[in-house]
Amino acid sequence: MGTKTADYVIAGGGSAGCVLASRLSENPNCSVILLEAGGPGDGFLVKMPSGSYKLLGKPTADWMYMTEPDPSLNGRRVMWTAGKMLGGGSSINGMMYIRGSRADYDSWEKDLGCTGWGWNNVQTYFKRSEGFDGAPSQSHSTEGPLGVALPRKVHPLSHAFVDACADLGMRKVDDYCAGDVDGAFIAYVTQRNGQRSSAALAFLQPAMKRPNLTVITGALVDKVLIENGQATGVQYVKDGIVHQVAARREVIISASTMASPAILLRSGIGPAEELRKMGIAVQVDSPEVGKNLQEHASVQTSVSVDIPTVNMTMGPLHLAKGVIQYLLAGRGIMSMTPVEGMAFLRSEPGLAEPDIKLQFGAFSFDPATRKPYHKPGIVVYTNVAKPRSRGEIRLRSADPADAPVIDHRLLGDPQDMAALVRGLKAVDDILHAPSFAKHMTGRIAPAERPRDDAEWEARIRNTSGIGYHPVGTCRMGGDDRSVVDPRLRVRGVKGLRVADGSIMPIMPSANTNAPAIMVGEKAADLIREDAA
Repeated sequence: MGTKTADYVIAGGGSAGCVLASRLSENPNCSVILLEAGGPGDGFLVKMPSGSYKLLGKPTADWMYMTEPDPSLNGRRVMWTAGKMLGGGSSINGMMYIRGSRADYDSWEKDLGCTGWGWNNVQTYFKRSEGFDGAPSQSHSTEGPLGVALPRKVHPLSHAFVDACADLGMRKVDDYCAGDVDGAFIAYVTQRNGQRSSAALAFLQPAMKRPNLTVITGALVDKVLIENGQATGVQYVKDGIVHQVAARREVIISASTMASPAILLRSGIGPAEELRKMGIAVQVDSPEVGKNLQEHASVQTSVSVDIPTVNMTMGPLHLAKGVIQYLLAGRGIMSMTPVEGMAFLRSEPGLAEPDIKLQFGAFSFDPATRKPYHKPGIVVYTNVAKPRSRGEIRLRSADPADAPVIDHRLLGDPQDMAALVRGLKAVDDILHAPSFAKHMTGRIAPAERPRDDAEWEARIRNTSGIGYHPVGTCRMGGDDRSVVDPRLRVRGVKGLRVADGSIMPIMPSANTNAPAIMVGEKAADLIREDAA
């Protein structure tokens, strides 16, 4: 086994991991090693926004985790996508840039003891990352490495969707990055000049020329090495050979909501009885490692329309023209994103905050074949903004090559189901509001409006997919049972932190890539402060 040494060893090169490697290596006196199980994340299909359609579901680019049978989905198993390359999810996602609401983060701080994670604090880190292509303002920065922009061409039906929401009394939100998502808006995307701006391309690639940063791809992290309660390094497997890397200062786990708790568990940090059953020596009895798993069910509503949509441009000639437009100008269908319009609504009056998130895309797929629909169509994805349903991550075995067990009840809480039923009814109302109804020519999915709540519920259980935003399995909190404290230090082990979506105690009202990048930015500051 070869042994390398660095001040900081980062296990996982996803969104937060890339940020950490970049920020920590800004100090030329600190050495950093970043370990990533996947590849470099810099190919043509990664950089071209629409390339994600070719990467999702490919074992070289996607972990393709399969859940256990989910009783709340009538026993269905669901594939959970996760980016298997530098940049992680930011290299294959839909590029939506949204931070969440002020109330999300203020609640983390006030209600959950996450000191320093209130909105005013985290907004500093959102802005630090951002390279906004519009005018700078109180809520936007043009100086950061992460490209943030409006889509280069917004489909007219995306505007019609926002207008239809307004028809029903919802607000048009001027700047949802200011902590106010209560209403409808056209969403920003993580692009620069029409190219995807992943965490790998934005943060890591410019930093890789530094002599104090070493990036090792194809490195599957097994466990953290711990001696006398101190993290001393990481063990990983590359090309079938076991290696170790030593950390002089800290180990940071940044491997995703699914993989980070698995690394902790293999390291002996987790529920003691479960670890013993796996033959793993217990370092810290931490019962909540892998628990608190959150993901929101996603239900599609699709209708046909009278304006051409993206699904009508999937033929060879259209795609060839699109590639040429993209190569010449970074424009055209290859620079488009799957979602342009967004809305947050209250599924019943009296709620303090919106509880339903809607995402609008100007394309449609045949619900039976999953191929592009033969007529112009649109889709609206409906999610519970902050789901109450919970699940857990467990080890299948102590072998790092074995994918962890994802045991979730996507619709396990009846309040989530009730909110989704109300939310889907609201979507139907929006699509029949004057600003959108004039474009609607028929229904695709569902083919007919369900007649009662029982039919709505049956449709939800039979068709729900995931929102692609799992969080929570290494919960941060001010209480002793939390996996990490508000400085992201793993309780019970010195020199060990977790920094990625797994630390989020409750899902923010957002797609989670921008929040994960924020976590990386804040973690870098915490680490530098503690080293001073």
